[in-house]
Amino acid sequence: MSDEELRDQINKIAVEIEKIEVIAKQKETYIKSRIEEKFGPKMSEIESNLQNQQATLSELNNRIDDLNSKKKKLIPIVKNLEKEYNNLKKDKGKELNEKLKAIVKEKQVKTKAIDREIKLLEKELKAS
Repeated sequence: MSDEELRDQINKIAVEIEKIEVIAKQKETYIKSRIEEKFGPKMSEIESNLQNQQATLSELNNRIDDLNSKKKKLIPIVKNLEKEYNNLKKDKGKELNEKLKAIVKEKQVKTKAIDREIKLLEKELKAS
């Protein structure tokens, strides 16, 4: 083959390659468009919902962190108050028990004296 024929053949192949590239580019554009039509709206809807849910989750996490912080502060306060309450309850029971025992003892002492007096009076009554 002559140089001219070789150049013509190279040019024909180059033109063929350009046609293939143009067709491939058109197919790519078409496929991208069809895929976007198929998935785009649903993805946009889900993306919007996802952003809303992420914002809600973030807000809840902030609240949880705040509540956990308050909980950490309240736990020792509540424990101290429970301890103080239980101690007071125990002291109240002890003091009430002591006072009631004292009343019972006082009652016994007074009634013993009165019983003795009654017995003495009954003896006098029998003797007369």
